[in-house]
Amino acid sequence: MDRDSPLSAEKDVIVDANIFIAIGDPSNPQFSQFRRAVQEADIMLKLPQRVIGELGGRDTTRVQAALDEGWAEIIEAPDPTDGDAVAASDIARRTIADKTEKPEHEVEKTDTILAGLAIQYIRNRTTPGVIVLTDDKPAREGIQNAITVQGYTDSIQVYGLSDIIGDEPGGSLRLI
Repeated sequence: MDRDSPLSAEKDVIVDANIFIAIGDPSNPQFSQFRRAVQEADIMLKLPQRVIGELGGRDTTRVQAALDEGWAEIIEAPDPTDGDAVAASDIARRTIADKTEKPEHEVEKTDTILAGLAIQYIRNRTTPGVIVLTDDKPAREGIQNAITVQGYTDSIQVYGLSDIIGDEPGGSLRLI
């Protein structure tokens, strides 16, 4: 890895499906690098139920390996009665729709709930920070905008896979 990882045991880490798609199956070198970075940081990745669905279910090799090895767990979507989480999801949806020039109802729901989950986690848990991992550029912008508008820039950060494992030449990293 070229750089220090932003992962920290003091922060909850919520992961988008595209990270698991990019790292591939456990035989892929990027999977091994990502696993090592997560284990060295001594963290438990939070995989929203919707992410599991996008990946084809919990029985996919990459998800099952992470669950079995104890470095990932499945979490539920934000509470629909949590006003700040819902507002963050709405802000992210509008931003993503604007960036992709899609109608808001066509924006992937997983991308929007990541913003709501991050805010819900920072408010309802004892960790001092939350990291959201996604390689989807419009989603990153949407989540970052929601975090900024809601006033959580000091406690929630958004990163991509290259921030965790670097950009090694000759790698087969695939961005979505």
